[in-house]
Amino acid sequence: MAYLSTIDFFEDKNFLDRWRRTLKGDLDLSWMQAKTEKVSVAPENPRRGLTLRDLDTGSYGFTELPDFQRQNRSFAPRGAELPDGLPDLQAEVNQKGEVWAYNTEGYYEEAMTRQWNATLDVPWADLAKQELPDEISRAYAQLLTFLTEVEMIATDAPAKWMGRLNNNFMEVKNFMATQVMDEARHAEVFRKRALTTGYGLMKASPQNEISLKQIRDADSFAEMSLSLHLIGEGFVLTLFRFSEYIAPTEADKKMFRLVMQDEARHVGYGVQHLKWVMRHFPEKREVIHKHLDEAENMIFSGGNGLEVTEPFIILAGKGLKKENIEQGCKITALFQLKQMEEYFERLDKCGLGERRKMSKLHNAMELTRASLQEAGVLAG
Repeated sequence: MAYLSTIDFFEDKNFLDRWRRTLKGDLDLSWMQAKTEKVSVAPENPRRGLTLRDLDTGSYGFTELPDFQRQNRSFAPRGAELPDGLPDLQAEVNQKGEVWAYNTEGYYEEAMTRQWNATLDVPWADLAKQELPDEISRAYAQLLTFLTEVEMIATDAPAKWMGRLNNNFMEVKNFMATQVMDEARHAEVFRKRALTTGYGLMKASPQNEISLKQIRDADSFAEMSLSLHLIGEGFVLTLFRFSEYIAPTEADKKMFRLVMQDEARHVGYGVQHLKWVMRHFPEKREVIHKHLDEAENMIFSGGNGLEVTEPFIILAGKGLKKENIEQGCKITALFQLKQMEEYFERLDKCGLGERRKMSKLHNAMELTRASLQEAGVLAG
């Protein structure tokens, strides 16, 4: 047992005496005089309902929350009176700037209103009517195996940090809880789709998993968020968009549209978190660049493993014939170029435009662009 009470309450005379007197009607009622702010909140927009933003008032709000949380280190909800005797949970993250993002509360509200069901919202019965060529089914099963790997770490990483955050950051913790649910549903839907291909799950990717391990083992929440939300999920969001384009059936296209709406929300949080950090802590710029050096190295390696690139080429080209592979290679190169372009566009929005001049990934992007221009796929 990790924690033992310092008191055996079954033997504690004072506790037992108070318990008996309470049950006889001798009430203490000291809690009625709680030294807390008295407020009354109401929905700003009744049609939208009572949102977390409507609760952003006084000691209960998040706007005026100080950067360092020096008082509440317990389970007590923000704004409650903190009497003596509350346990110190020893939260590892007590600085607002480490976790906060613009519109955190809005991302949570959106997540709650846009939940979907992997069992019912994908037209699974329609898949029985589809007959796909063998190489397409095999390639799709492999891509789905890769995606299931990705979504499992995307579930584990935020879940790992939720209990480490100070309880005053409840909007962030609530949003992380919705992300864990989103990612668990993504892992579920990709696993289900893989098993409906007739081939089941295919081959795990060592290169991909090494990249994913870097996200799980991040030294801080901010590093985890940068690697997961801004880079990893940003690249996956582009992958989902292209996967909808090359998806073999209409049911698959719907599946990718559903996961895309969740992934866009997670990426949005990552962008707004980095914007918050850059605006409030510009001195962290150099540290962020150093972390991006390693994170970009890992995403470049994981996203270009054979277990993801080759099935994508086959699916994009719709087969294994020479002309299919040539077409698939062009589409895959365009897709990878788009991944990198959108990544640097996100950094521009966060105030890190100088990253382009410092990044080896940017060099890889320009090489990809030049190759496509030479092949006549892109205008020079």
